[in-house]
Amino acid sequence: LNTNGLKRMNEFCDFMFSPSVKEEYVIAGGHSLWFRCFFQSFLPYTFGHISKTKKMVNGGVVAFELLKTNTKSGPKYMIDPKTVSVVYAGFH
Repeated sequence: LNTNGLKRMNEFCDFMFSPSVKEEYVIAGGHSLWFRCFFQSFLPYTFGHISKTKKMVNGGVVAFELLKTNTKSGPKYMIDPKTVSVVYAGFH
């Protein structure tokens, strides 16, 4: 009851940048609706991309670089829009 989708996505990002994750590359699986919300939340607002309006195809694979910056109000995360690339199947 004390959470929502954005909090859970930020917790995922926190984990990705935690000392627990030592790998340079991470493969994360999940529901296409979750990924659409993730792209909507962490791609720049002005960056138009199909990932913000369409869901990934079942079994689809998309690569991107997740960035972190520390601010006075805490960590902020962003997907580097230049790094978004469809590896397999794409969006529908």
